[in-house]
Amino acid sequence: MRWKLYSIATATLLSIYLLIPTFGNFKEKKEAPDGLLHPWYFKLFPDQQINLGLDLKGGIYLELEVKLDEAFANRVDLISSEIRRNYDEKEGLTQVDRQDKPLRLLLEARNEPDRVKVKEYLKEQYRETLTLETEAATTLTYHLSEAYQKNLHDQTLRQAVETVRNRIDRYGVAEPTIQRLGGNKIAIELPGIKDPERAIEIIKKAGRLEFKMVDETVSTAELQKSVSEVRSQLNLPEGFSRQIVEKINETLKNKIPADAEVAFEIQVDPITRKTVGGTPYLLKKKAEITGDMLRNAQVNIQNNEPYVSLSFNNLGTKLFADLTRQNIKGRLAILLDGNVTKAPVIQSEIPNGEAQITLGWGNYNALLKEAEDLTLVLREGALPARLEELTKTVIGPSLGLDSIKKGVRSSLAAALVVILFMIFYYKLSGLYANLSLLLNILFVLAALTLFGGTLTLPGIAGIVLTIGMAVDANVIIFERIKEELQAGKMAKAAVGAGYQNAMSAIVDSNLTTLLSGLVLYQFGTGPIRGFAVTLMIGILTTLFTAIVVTRVFQDWATRGQNAKVSI
Repeated sequence: MRWKLYSIATATLLSIYLLIPTFGNFKEKKEAPDGLLHPWYFKLFPDQQINLGLDLKGGIYLELEVKLDEAFANRVDLISSEIRRNYDEKEGLTQVDRQDKPLRLLLEARNEPDRVKVKEYLKEQYRETLTLETEAATTLTYHLSEAYQKNLHDQTLRQAVETVRNRIDRYGVAEPTIQRLGGNKIAIELPGIKDPERAIEIIKKAGRLEFKMVDETVSTAELQKSVSEVRSQLNLPEGFSRQIVEKINETLKNKIPADAEVAFEIQVDPITRKTVGGTPYLLKKKAEITGDMLRNAQVNIQNNEPYVSLSFNNLGTKLFADLTRQNIKGRLAILLDGNVTKAPVIQSEIPNGEAQITLGWGNYNALLKEAEDLTLVLREGALPARLEELTKTVIGPSLGLDSIKKGVRSSLAAALVVILFMIFYYKLSGLYANLSLLLNILFVLAALTLFGGTLTLPGIAGIVLTIGMAVDANVIIFERIKEELQAGKMAKAAVGAGYQNAMSAIVDSNLTTLLSGLVLYQFGTGPIRGFAVTLMIGILTTLFTAIVVTRVFQDWATRGQNAKVSI
């Protein structure tokens, strides 16, 4: 019995120690502007506190889909550029192109012997990456191998999660939750955020920076006329979304060069910042320089106009210098996420590897904020693929506060009803059960603090459920003790037999519930996980309090020769 008393006392003191920072709100006081002046005893306690979930603190819950088909297409583009760069044209490779729907890599050789050489080269260099699909006299068609696609799938998801996490960390959100779901989905929870739309914009912005040459074979007037005809023919709205631009390119593919595509420079109202029009450009599909070659991006201000200045690494600087030297008087388009931001004429070679993105005119503070967000996105790197929003839930902080009050109120009401019932029905034994119940709640909250768990509204429901389960275990034990007493056993023997006979039923019922909690935790998200964590912790503490704590009370009450069980 002594070791049981020691373990109960240790667990109780440790729980109180862990919960003092939570109930004293130490964390918020430390993070206050005068946090350096906090009392000396703050250092004696741990930094961990119970984290409040999204539904209690307010914030955003997002489910995003990673568009893997774009990541695959980008990878085929990289491979085609690599082949062009490394395979000498003298060897007879005349063309390398990407084909969409289905995604394929098409290669054309000068003649049949050259086609054989190209095939041998790819077999040697891209054995694990590309699978030969068809071959003709001078052409070869490849697709990404199954193993490579599987690896790219996993790599893209991991990179997307990491990029989003870095952006959120830079944005300054405390305790965000970012996790991969099944397939190609990502779930994001941002508790306590004040400007949800700005945060969503930063997360979703692909940050794909490209420099492409403008194709001058079609005049701007002719291109505008063709785009208008397509809009009229397909009955397309006056927008510039990705889907609309894709439909325009698909319809115009026989009227523009095969290696070119249409992109738009979008005009924005300087006051409302809403889209008011767009100028079409015919661009080369191949990106000459990309954001991967960026060394730095920062906000600068000139003539009261914020803009983002870019500087490239050594490779980017060399390519930028070569590109501008070879295309003097040509126009170079700067694209961000597929939209043209600027298409200046190259007046001379630019050897220092520096460029800039202007944001137009408008409210100074809004432009400055836009420039800062763009810099953050460019510095943290582009997403490996576009993110599409599937679910968005915004919860206000007042709703969370109201949820806390109602949750606490319902927990107290449940506990009060249970306490009164147990005392009324089981007398002194009921009081022991109530004391163990209070310790149970104390242990649950302490365990949440210790393991960095998050308390959510379903988590509070889990605590209420724990109260019921804890009482259920005691009811089983007490009914067994009653049966033993009715069979004529002495108090101490009846208590021992009651606990022994009830043990299998208590363990079985709690074990099955624990397995359910594991399943919920593994496959659930957000609040569901919060419920599962609280439930599983509650089951373990329930077993401890029902089997150890109330047993100590009963053993103490029946220690004398003529002792009786008050039940």
